[in-house]
Amino acid sequence: MPEYPQELQMFAARLPAPLYAVGGCVRDALLGKPSHDIDLCSALRPEQMRRLANEAGYSAPTVNERLGTVLLCIGDRKYEHTTFRVESYPQGGAHAPESIAFTDSLEADAMRRDFSMNALYQNVLTGEILDPTGGIRDIERGVLRTTTADPAIILRDDGLRILRLVRFAVTTGFAVDPATWAAARENAALLGDIAWERRRQELDRMLVSDGVLRALHLIDALGVWPHLIPELAECAGVAQRPEYHRYDVLEHLFQSAAAMPPEVPLRLMGLLHDVGKPRCLAGTGDFHRHSVYGAEMTAVILRRLTYPNAVISRVTKAVREHMFDLDGRAKETTIRKKFVLLGKDGTEDLIALREGDVRGSGYETAYVASRWRAVYEAMRSDGCPWTAEELAVSGREILETTGLPPSPAVAELKKRLLLHCACRPADNRSDRLKRILKDFLPGKSDKV
Repeated sequence: MPEYPQELQMFAARLPAPLYAVGGCVRDALLGKPSHDIDLCSALRPEQMRRLANEAGYSAPTVNERLGTVLLCIGDRKYEHTTFRVESYPQGGAHAPESIAFTDSLEADAMRRDFSMNALYQNVLTGEILDPTGGIRDIERGVLRTTTADPAIILRDDGLRILRLVRFAVTTGFAVDPATWAAARENAALLGDIAWERRRQELDRMLVSDGVLRALHLIDALGVWPHLIPELAECAGVAQRPEYHRYDVLEHLFQSAAAMPPEVPLRLMGLLHDVGKPRCLAGTGDFHRHSVYGAEMTAVILRRLTYPNAVISRVTKAVREHMFDLDGRAKETTIRKKFVLLGKDGTEDLIALREGDVRGSGYETAYVASRWRAVYEAMRSDGCPWTAEELAVSGREILETTGLPPSPAVAELKKRLLLHCACRPADNRSDRLKRILKDFLPGKSDKV
């Protein structure tokens, strides 16, 4: 079990009521996992805790007056302390309690928490663990169960707990109690009352977990996709050519996401790269333009989920480009030009997505990306310029060499020089580029 800092224990000894660590830090200690945060609770009201902390020479600013949370600043550590409370919620699963009342009862506080394994309280001073909802037994059995006998009470109070159920199932490896599972499935639509940002935060935590594939399957089995990424629900049962894909579109997306490195944007690429296939099939009768459909849909999905613009742009670009050189027959010069247009980061994303896409097909095959990686490494080794700023001539020198006035034509010439140097990096010298510029002027042909 965790050893609490001596300064925190000395402060706990001054208090007129027991001080408890609660939730994740106690649970993780029992699971043998490290925990970085210590959340505290007691029967002491916020104003009492602020006064007692100040008397001991510590600060305790308010975090949330309504929830009874203050931030105890003790030594070089900070701890959130929350007063025992009971809550009631309105109809729907909108997450915010309708009414809150402080209580002296640890047992009553435990019953408002989501899962039994998160309702464990350890006395900071004595180390004694109080377990009012049977969390220790559930941890020993490897079962995820709500604190209440009727799981629907907990899940109806806060629809986000349905996604938390999935996240905790995959991070602990626990099985879900059958009654808890049934209540989660029955109340999945309550996620519609939760802010998109909150849904996205839970999804992100699952995407970077080692159990991402199980998480995606659990979300699907609970019927949650219509309330998280409804476009994915359209992919279920959409068949693909069996010589290339062992799975339908939805399972292929799950497998591809799991094959990607554990970074949110990369796993989103895997999860969404073929999301346009069902609509493309319905609109054109085949999958040929599904990357175009998919890029447009991906931008809509990620904006809805409140991802930052940089993530939206990065993921959408990879989805749009993922069909490039599908048969592996592109010339090396074509690949080099594509990579320069994508930039280093975009190239690395496309290579990762191709690998994830192939692994997610369910078949062993030679990776086209192995050739891409070789070309990419050669470009880096050869010192290829990746941006116009890396060219050995400036915009001013282009104007002087060509006699052109300032205009968009100068930017176009820079782009042509950049693509030329992608294929012939040794030509990135000022004298050589100035000679090449003359061949790019009107009436001349591009030598690349």
